[in-house]
Amino acid sequence: MIRLILAVSFALLTAALGAFLALNPGRASFEFLGVQTEMPFVVAAGGVILFAFLMLVIWWGIYLLWTSPDKVKGFMGRRRREQGYDALEKALIASAAGDGEAAVRQAARADALLDRPALSRLLAARAAEAAGNLDGAQTHYEALLDDQRTRVVARRGLAQLSLERGDHGATIDHATDAFQQAKGALWAFDSLFDAQVAKGRWQDALTTLTEGERRKHVAPDTSRRRRAVLLTAAALETEGSDAESARDLAVAAHKAAPGFAPAAALAARLLADGRRHKRASEVLESAWAAAPHPALARAFQDLRKSDTKTKRLERLKTLAALNPEHRESRLILIQTALEEGDAPSARALLDPMLDESTPSSRLCALAARLARLDGKDELARRWMTRASHAGADADWSDIDPEGRLFAYTPDDWKRMVYVFGDENRLTHPRYERYERAAGAVPETALLDSPRPVKAASSRSSRFVDAPPRMPDDPGVPDEDDGASA
Repeated sequence: MIRLILAVSFALLTAALGAFLALNPGRASFEFLGVQTEMPFVVAAGGVILFAFLMLVIWWGIYLLWTSPDKVKGFMGRRRREQGYDALEKALIASAAGDGEAAVRQAARADALLDRPALSRLLAARAAEAAGNLDGAQTHYEALLDDQRTRVVARRGLAQLSLERGDHGATIDHATDAFQQAKGALWAFDSLFDAQVAKGRWQDALTTLTEGERRKHVAPDTSRRRRAVLLTAAALETEGSDAESARDLAVAAHKAAPGFAPAAALAARLLADGRRHKRASEVLESAWAAAPHPALARAFQDLRKSDTKTKRLERLKTLAALNPEHRESRLILIQTALEEGDAPSARALLDPMLDESTPSSRLCALAARLARLDGKDELARRWMTRASHAGADADWSDIDPEGRLFAYTPDDWKRMVYVFGDENRLTHPRYERYERAAGAVPETALLDSPRPVKAASSRSSRFVDAPPRMPDDPGVPDEDDGASA
């Protein structure tokens, strides 16, 4: 619309000027180099306009001739850049598609066409990675270390290459530099923390975790659970050389995550070794209130070696009362009732659990003990046969066949950093490997001929007077005992 208005305005001004010149004719005279010329004004004006146009064309031609080398050079440069960016695009596409040879070829072409060394080297490094040429990629990444702008991305590439080679020490070096240079680089935190855990550097991993939490690279809950695992592993590593430091680390691990049973069990044991039984009891009680676990019951029962059987059973009842609705608490009450010969109480607790779902080997073993307490040997045999084929409880795998609590290997602790720290799960790898756990029921248990029927009172007294067993011990007599019976 504006252009139309301008065009109409120009046409009107031109018409007005033409009408003015037509109504006011005049003559113009010129004298140049002794020659005098006279002509109509309109012709003179037209001549001046034509002369100006010719001069403009001449100067424009001169300008073209003067600037043509630069223009040709600029054109060639633009064409070169276009080809370089085209090669760059093809190299990136080939690298993402996993076509290493094409990526390397296009990266070399882009490097030759583009005067961008940082970009070209980075592209060449990525292309070499896609082609599986790790040595070539490392060379390109190392060249990028000289430029401050590309230092962090070079460290990331070198850290990734080191990780692929299994060189956790080099990964730590590269990730540490990047972690210090780039505060917001999440990859640097993850790589550094993972490498430190893989090397078993628990204290260094704790320092990295604290800084990562401060930078908001990891959620507070995840950080708290990871810290508990790291502190527990550090305590076990320190126990042999500095028992006091190990105790402090274990207590700190329990405070970080009261529901982490290995930390509570270790802290209680170290506190008990230092004759701080009351504090050890408080640790186990708070852990049971947060997340009951059979290993905690074992630790709580054996906290004082000098206690009588009656005191140990009372202690277990006290522990179960801290979290009465939990499955482990009900199992403890069933166990104590069986140890005391109180069959009605044990049955009232056990029958609903047997009806809830498919019984585990622990429940079947308890049912067998109850049947024997009632003098029903045939029923006890059936329950023990069923126990030998029933599924095991994952928690019970944390007590190994020798009765040790949480006998984790270094690799198990490394795995637990993420299993418990990130997923909030506590399952011993023994369970996932289908290894035998404590309390496993022998397949031939109670499959021999039935024992002679005895009075219920004598049978009850036999269970009552028996020495305390570990939780869920099916109470199967040894061969010598069976022979004497």
